Amino acid sequence: MKKKKTGSIAIPFLIALLISLVLIGGAAIIIYDKIDSDDSSLISMVNEVGTLSEEDNHTIMFVLDMSDSLDFSSDDYEDDEDDEYNEDDEYNDDEEYPEDEEADSSKEYTYQPYTFMIMRSVPVDKKLTFMGLPSNMLLGEDNKSAQDIYIDNGSSALASSIEYTLGINIDRYMTFDTESFKKLCNILGGVTFAVPKGVKDVDTSEGEQYLSAEQIESIISCGSYSGGELQRISTTSSLITAMLNQTNGERIAGNLDNSFNSIINITQSNISAIDYNEKKYAIKFMLKYSSPQDSESRSTRAQFITPYGSSEGGKFVADKYFADDIKEYFEPAKEEEAEVQNTEQTEKAAENE
Repeated sequence: MKKKKTGSIAIPFLIALLISLVLIGGAAIIIYDKIDSDDSSLISMVNEVGTLSEEDNHTIMFVLDMSDSLDFSSDDYEDDEDDEYNEDDEYNDDEEYPEDEEADSSKEYTYQPYTFMIMRSVPVDKKLTFMGLPSNMLLGEDNKSAQDIYIDNGSSALASSIEYTLGINIDRYMTFDTESFKKLCNILGGVTFAVPKGVKDVDTSEGEQYLSAEQIESIISCGSYSGGELQRISTTSSLITAMLNQTNGERIAGNLDNSFNSIINITQSNISAIDYNEKKYAIKFMLKYSSPQDSESRSTRAQFITPYGSSEGGKFVADKYFADDIKEYFEPAKEEEAEVQNTEQTEKAAENE
């Protein structure tokens, strides 16, 4: 019997191994190129898994500028000098403002096209806090009204003025016009809300009712509330809070990427795609897991606070204690936080001496 040569077995084996490596390697290169050509897929995979921490907390200032659609000029806006609050008065979010139908009917209807609001997001606690600011509120080193600061210098300057006066940090801002705000309302799904009296183009006799984006704008832009600008901003904060609590968090979270892309492209903002990718896991988590198990119930993910103070010469001045009261909701401004840390270090050093 002839003995088989070892070389006759080894050569076919090596050829088969070489062919396998070529095939597997080629397939791997094709798959890698496919993944590498789609950066968004990589980003999506990385950011869909994550953990929550205080680093995910953030504060955004929102501006709704409807001056493009309302028949309005800055000269038409008159501050309500009767909107006065004593320093000893405690603001109540459930406060009922007096209604004088006869006075309202004789008054010319006015619009307020500028609305300013700050949102604090704390995903770890699944909580959102909204704070509306009166357009006639005095802010900044020069004590100018919020509206004047925005008209003269824009959203960035307004954010800096808020930080200076209230001692809170604002991370980013986003400015909506009429069309982009309507789109946002449609994304959230509208709201069921009890409309205050005196709003034009909205029937206020029905009590709580479902509102379209156009009706929401009418409520927010109404400048004829009997309680003045403070009632307008309190009503707006309550409405926005209700809309966030009534929306389906899981639905919004599932389509958040598309919603962000469609909104960010039609607004003025300093929020970047990198900012969104860093925060989106936490935002989706907060929205998804803050919806109640009972589909008939409303979420409590959002709450609101309203400034308290007094009007002087038609300009709203925040109470001297207000900035301290909101520190439990908002992150202190970086300068103020540094001062607090320096004070603490000085006190510790004094104790050790």
